[in-house]
Amino acid sequence: MNEADSERLSFTLENLGYKKAEKENQADLIVINMCSVRQSAVDRVYGKAKNLKELKKKKPRIKIVLTGCILKRDEKKFKELFDEIWDNKNYIDIIPKSNSKSIVYIPISNGCNNFCSYCAVPFTRGRLACRSHKEILKEVRNNKQAKEIWLLGQNVNDYTSPQDQSIDFPALLELTSEISGKFQIKFTSPNPKNFSQKLIDVMTSSDRIARYLNLPLQSGDDEILKKMGRSYTVKQYKDLVGRIRRKMPDISLSTDIIVGFPGETKKQFTNTLNLFKQVGFDMAYISKYSVRPGTAASHMEDNVPTEEKRRRWNALNDILLKNWQNKVQKRLIVVLGPTASGKSDLAVKLAQKFKGEVISADSRQVYKHLDVGSGKINQKEKQGIPHHLLDVASLQKKFSVTQYRELALKAINDIFKKNRLPIICGGSGFYIQAIIDGIIIPSVQPDWQLRKELEKKTTKDLFQQLKKLDPKRAKNIDKNNRRRLIRAIEIVSKTKEPIAPLQSKPLPYPILMLGINKDRKELTKLIKKRLLKRLERKKMITEVKKLRQLGVSWKRLEELGLEYRFVAQYLQNKITYNEMLTTLQKEIEHYAKRQMTWFKKDQRIIWIKNKKEAEKLTKEFLEKKTPEENL
Repeated sequence: MNEADSERLSFTLENLGYKKAEKENQADLIVINMCSVRQSAVDRVYGKAKNLKELKKKKPRIKIVLTGCILKRDEKKFKELFDEIWDNKNYIDIIPKSNSKSIVYIPISNGCNNFCSYCAVPFTRGRLACRSHKEILKEVRNNKQAKEIWLLGQNVNDYTSPQDQSIDFPALLELTSEISGKFQIKFTSPNPKNFSQKLIDVMTSSDRIARYLNLPLQSGDDEILKKMGRSYTVKQYKDLVGRIRRKMPDISLSTDIIVGFPGETKKQFTNTLNLFKQVGFDMAYISKYSVRPGTAASHMEDNVPTEEKRRRWNALNDILLKNWQNKVQKRLIVVLGPTASGKSDLAVKLAQKFKGEVISADSRQVYKHLDVGSGKINQKEKQGIPHHLLDVASLQKKFSVTQYRELALKAINDIFKKNRLPIICGGSGFYIQAIIDGIIIPSVQPDWQLRKELEKKTTKDLFQQLKKLDPKRAKNIDKNNRRRLIRAIEIVSKTKEPIAPLQSKPLPYPILMLGINKDRKELTKLIKKRLLKRLERKKMITEVKKLRQLGVSWKRLEELGLEYRFVAQYLQNKITYNEMLTTLQKEIEHYAKRQMTWFKKDQRIIWIKNKKEAEKLTKEFLEKKTPEENL
């Protein structure tokens, strides 16, 4: 907040004709923007003032000004050390010109009505005053070339536009995310007491809003929280974190903690310590309590010794360091390749050797009851290795790649928590890309009437329609996948423009991508061998008949493609058994070719021929240190 104030103040002074001096002794005006959150910050200003007093002796005409968050008690003393003291409450009304910095800070409010017992903000910045949402959005547009835009407030959750009471903080955040530009949106700080589900939903809905959140805890003990004037309990905080992480498994979470608050016992601090471990924060701003004159806590006895405060501060920082070390050591393996190439077997062997767990990346294996035709790994083949993202969806319900990605990210985080290695294994390139590159799918709502009309058309007609509407998308879509064709036509029809290139939000840790490279003749033999095995003793036919008994329609079976499509046609007497067998072999070979066309575009994939190469590359990858680990 102080940095935003400094930028606004600088802008005003430049408009008055001032230019920035490179050195203090070259300046005619020196302005110090101070903070009173901790006594140490105030002490630094006293020290600086004494140094500047010496400069003023050598250069009497220099004007030295103090501004910022200043407590009344300190203001009286500072009047003797500074030429002028400027009020900071109107800085928020200044709208600076476009900022060339990569990170831009935009205050949305000033002051606070919460009066936490330790906090000086209501006394130095006053009561809550919110800016007009129109002014804020204008400032965002002026800075849309930035990489990051931060929305700032003492408690952003309390924001309401003075021009329109319906514009609360979630609404403001949503409006900000709709402004064109490549910037990421961050905000600070919210208060856990009124962090709404609406805010979580807005954060989840937009790829423009960074998966980062500072959620101040302050203490992990209910009694201390009450004394601090924090209107939430430990349980409520944990429940909130749970709701946030369920919607955003990849979020990076930081917090604020005060150690040594008046009356904090060792047992109460242990509660904070335990909660700190449970939540697993990625970052924390830990401060040792210091008395702020005028606050409610200033009337309490500051009875935790300085040395004990330091010990508690160190204890939390040690946990934070371990969390950070665990994070930078995170690695992820991807095993991919065409159908029938032996991906599942290789993934299991790597998991056994390197303490891993497997996450399936197969668009049919996610469905319950699709076992034989999808090539789903069975219990014996798993050899005791935990597998994720199998049997997670119902055939009667729509299951999107966005839903898949959310479940996959949760699985990755769960595996990391067990200090094990996540191994993504599959042949659905789009699913793999959705996880590792964080592909963001266009948020276009379904048009059920349009879908009903499109369902009447043949797959060939759907492809031709897409080709006319969006030739570029038609070039890289699976022309036999009716669902994807209908969805693509729906997006183009609703947005009235070609489908934009998919945006991405890649995973933040090193990834090794291993592709199984099979000779074409060898792969053809493997496909035939597997197909005959699936059809022996009528296993595949029996599975399709069971699916029919479960209420799966012929149309839905054909949508599932390959084995399900052609066995369904056989059972409906549309084709003979031999026609089914011949056509299936041919179509599976074509499918494998399409898979390889997709994979060959990705230069990150290292193509291997056998298990020995895979193990060697994995070992080297896991032993190689990242730049962060070398620090």
